[in-house]
Amino acid sequence: MKKHTKIVLFLILLIGSIYFFFQKNYFFGGILVLLSGIPIFLIFRNEFLLLAFLKIQKKDMKGLKKCLESVKDPKLQLTKSQISYYYFLNGICYSELDIRKSENYMQKALDFGLKFKHNIAIAKLNLAIASLSKGDKKKAEILLSEAKKTDVTGLLHDHIQIIKKKIKRTNNISRNNRRKNHFY
Repeated sequence: MKKHTKIVLFLILLIGSIYFFFQKNYFFGGILVLLSGIPIFLIFRNEFLLLAFLKIQKKDMKGLKKCLESVKDPKLQLTKSQISYYYFLNGICYSELDIRKSENYMQKALDFGLKFKHNIAIAKLNLAIASLSKGDKKKAEILLSEAKKTDVTGLLHDHIQIIKKKIKRTNNISRNNRRKNHFY
């Protein structure tokens, strides 16, 4: 449902509640006032993103993808901060399937401005993995150090250490290849 539709629904419910209050039917007026809060809540918390976060907690990636596909036009349906989380969730969804698509979504999420530090750390960690897969070790190291700084809770400590080991392994492999080529 678009933002404008939710606002119109709110106004209709509010006008209906005012009408019932003037008719001295306080029960239905009160119910409509309470119901008018639902569209306002859904403007600031999109229903599909709420469902997507529930799906990600259950680790249901197919359900996550369905919820995200329900958002047809993010710019019309979502607020600016919701758009960043829409791209963030898409990046998580594609992180196992297509690292390049995931990288694009995570970069868009950072550009739109993620709010929470642990989400920023996850996005930067995914960008570091994508950079490493492209062979850009310097950028991967920079992104990894930024992810480590923003991970204040330490939830990604193990993942960061794994990626650091992979970077060291690729550095050692490239050094060994240079040594072999040097001797021949």
